[in-house]
Amino acid sequence: MGTAQLVAPVHVLLCDGRGGVRALAGGTRPQLTDDHGVPLPELPVLAHQVLGADTAATIAVLADGRRLWLELYPVGQRHVLAVLRPVRTDVLHDKGLLDPVTGLPNRVLLFDRLDQALRRASVRGTKTTFVLAELCTPDEPALTETGRRLTAGLSPDHTVARYAHATFAVLADHTAGSGVPIARRVVALAPHPVKTGWVTSDGTHSVHDVISKAEEELTA
Repeated sequence: MGTAQLVAPVHVLLCDGRGGVRALAGGTRPQLTDDHGVPLPELPVLAHQVLGADTAATIAVLADGRRLWLELYPVGQRHVLAVLRPVRTDVLHDKGLLDPVTGLPNRVLLFDRLDQALRRASVRGTKTTFVLAELCTPDEPALTETGRRLTAGLSPDHTVARYAHATFAVLADHTAGSGVPIARRVVALAPHPVKTGWVTSDGTHSVHDVISKAEEELTA
């Protein structure tokens, strides 16, 4: 792939904590890392990927120690709008990416984070574990309590999401080993009985494969 193919005009829109537009810069290339501190490709490279897929992308990034959402939107066939928003804005609520009952990420955001985690594992030689935990008592108080307990008891680096009506998902990166300790921790934290299914990947599996395997384990 030649250098010319990687160059795409990028316009960066900066938003304040309330979502208001603060500045628009053409061709700006802020120094960004992913939320684990690994440098991201430069914006023209990311823009080329977005244009090639013809779909928007959202990435959790760090800029000067601050956690931000980097949103990339294709505009026509040759331009990309990059939006940097503080995490404290309500952009996830506005996009319908949070579950209204528990306030946790829903399946759309979960699948995006799983895709990113698998990519990281493939590049770094690490592991990604995906755990499904189904409540045996699926009323609303049990859902909200379970969400709070999992979020408070697991590492901030883990993603806790509502996968289905009575099912939660936990996504974790780790350097080696299996997902057994993570699955056991989920069971221990759950305030009500749960059954679990989990799978650990080195990044060579697709999102679909990981989810299908975890669902099979859950129903076995």
